[in-house]
Amino acid sequence: MPARGSLFQRTELLLLLLAFPLLTAGCGPRQIWGTPEDELRSDLAKGRYAALAQVDVSSQDPAESLGLSPSAPFYLSFVFDFLAKPAESMRMLETAWQRSPSPWKEEAGILLAQRYVEQKSYDKAIEVARRVSSSSVPAEVQQRGRRVLVEALYWSRQDAAALQEADRLSDPDSEVLLFRAVSSMRLDLPQAHDLVMELFLKERVSSLHGRAYTFIAAEPAYLQLFSALDQDLLAGKNALVQGDWSRAIPLLEGALVAMDPGRVADGTLVADLGNSYVYAGRTAAGARFMENLAGRLTGEARADAEEQAGRLYRRAREYPRALTWLRSAAADAASPAQSDRARWLILDILFATDPPDLPRQVGVEAPTWNDASFFSDLLHSRIAELVAGRRWRTLVGLWRALDAAGPDDVRAQLSYLLAREWQEGAIPRLPGGPRGAGGAILPVTARVLFQDAERRDPAGYYGILAASMLGDLPDRAVPAAPPDTAPNVSTLDPVALGFLSYGLTGQGYSRLWSVRDSLSEAQVLEAARRFAQAGDFRSSMYFVGSISRKRRLTLQELQMYYPRGYADLIEPLARDAGIADHIVYGMVREESYFDARIVSSAGAVGLSQLMPSTAASVAQRLHIMDPDLRDPATNLAIGVRHLKDLLGNAGSVTKALLAYNAGLSRLRQWDRANPGLPADLFVESAAIAETRGYVKKILVSSVMYAFLYREADPREAALSFFSITTGPLDPVPAGVEQIR
Repeated sequence: MPARGSLFQRTELLLLLLAFPLLTAGCGPRQIWGTPEDELRSDLAKGRYAALAQVDVSSQDPAESLGLSPSAPFYLSFVFDFLAKPAESMRMLETAWQRSPSPWKEEAGILLAQRYVEQKSYDKAIEVARRVSSSSVPAEVQQRGRRVLVEALYWSRQDAAALQEADRLSDPDSEVLLFRAVSSMRLDLPQAHDLVMELFLKERVSSLHGRAYTFIAAEPAYLQLFSALDQDLLAGKNALVQGDWSRAIPLLEGALVAMDPGRVADGTLVADLGNSYVYAGRTAAGARFMENLAGRLTGEARADAEEQAGRLYRRAREYPRALTWLRSAAADAASPAQSDRARWLILDILFATDPPDLPRQVGVEAPTWNDASFFSDLLHSRIAELVAGRRWRTLVGLWRALDAAGPDDVRAQLSYLLAREWQEGAIPRLPGGPRGAGGAILPVTARVLFQDAERRDPAGYYGILAASMLGDLPDRAVPAAPPDTAPNVSTLDPVALGFLSYGLTGQGYSRLWSVRDSLSEAQVLEAARRFAQAGDFRSSMYFVGSISRKRRLTLQELQMYYPRGYADLIEPLARDAGIADHIVYGMVREESYFDARIVSSAGAVGLSQLMPSTAASVAQRLHIMDPDLRDPATNLAIGVRHLKDLLGNAGSVTKALLAYNAGLSRLRQWDRANPGLPADLFVESAAIAETRGYVKKILVSSVMYAFLYREADPREAALSFFSITTGPLDPVPAGVEQIR
């Protein structure tokens, strides 16, 4: 028989064990909808939403989300939207509106009011939007709340109130103009006619015109407010919305001919009609109409009609007439941008017609350009065609023609290409090079040409290659003076930064990028750091890139601009494939900016931008079944293996990258068409502009990765990319050093 004491002790122990769950209920990790808080926080920051995908907020307390933070319901509404769970998203917005502090309360309120409008719950939308727009929040937030309020009032047919609130908007959009026009008509106000005509005369064709016309045409009393001429204009623009060109064109032609020229103020209607001729395949007839119309108009509208006549004659390949009207448009242009648009088309026609004195005519045009960089892409493409045709004398002529007024990046391209061809013996030595001190013309030598390219494009593709050929270190990293004050993180939009803790970096980026011009340089760089820490390298690079357009970057900033994303995956894969990791980093940076979720318009997926069909073939060789191309490890493994296979087929890094972008069959076509060109000039001759740009960007990135992280000589990295070995250069002529 057991002792009394031992029985008591056993009974006490049993009672303690039974009570333990109750005693420790508040001591364990806090859970939110059944998931430990810390685990949920970690998953959210990484964009992992599996736990929330199982949540049914209708049967759970949405206020549990406040355990993450007072602002959590606002951000979780976006997560549930991503998960295609609209009911849960709505509950989160309602919770944030009721329970979260400012500014998240008001942000949730604006979104909530928009959702109510979509659901046609206009009374609820009006209540929420009115409270947001009348609260003591920044004016910009009030304006966004008022914008939703106007829409809700409009759809609920509270027209007088809608007009009153619309008048309080500081920057109304086109749809608000529609709301004002229709509300005024429903109230039979005198301004209704003018508001409708403003919408149809000054706004480029869009679905708004279809909506407005449907409303007006449904009620004979409304149509009677407009003259027969105005009705033709309304019907013509509605026909444009429907894509009915055979009906739209005669209606708009008739309206423009009969209309007082003063009403054709800004050329919107002229441009809409010009596009209609293109869609209808009536470019020659359209050009003749615009030619006649231009004679009736004055000012900006006349220049618009002249530009349209030139554009349409160009499409009809009536080039002499096109040049006549485009030159008139450039002379009569209302703005430098319009003048440059016309002169861009003139330049394109000159290259298309290829007159014997092409360089001379380009030289006449260049000094008239307002923004020379606007012409760079066109010139780069045309120069590539000349390289493919081995038209070296034409290139020499262009180099001279663009010496003073051409875009620096184009002049650098020409200088580098001619220097390389000189080295290859394809062009003779010609006198008359760049101007040195005092305006003296220096003798042309390969060294002078490389120096010219380096000087004009020090941070770009041609400048880096030219510097490498000269044996110079590319001038890439110049430390800038530190900001006057340290970044005040509290002044960065807290709503935007909050998205980063929920794996919603895209929403945070959009919000901050839209106001980047109002941010200090220190704030922009702090934003870049925050996005990099959150694993969104693409957004980080965009912010740093906005700084690089204003000044050269420091070494630390360059490392943010050329980050080693997914280093734990890239470096061993590159090593195993026998490819320098700076090449792989450069390729991934330019393919995807290290965004694992990106999908191109062509359907290429993930970090290595793999087409599913290509990836499936490579995956078989790697014994990867049903590959998930959005998984970084899988995507990079397939991408690096694909590049390795192309290297084996193409024989060089340069050609492998060309094939990676354009396909192996195209590479072989280019090989047959351009035999014997050295690798850097072979890239220049590739027939696809995107592919040429792709390889050039990877070269620049690869050089930077080698320089920043491997302490490699950027000259060697650049030249090895094209397997170039430098030969002796001409001696430096007297005075050459003065042109740098």
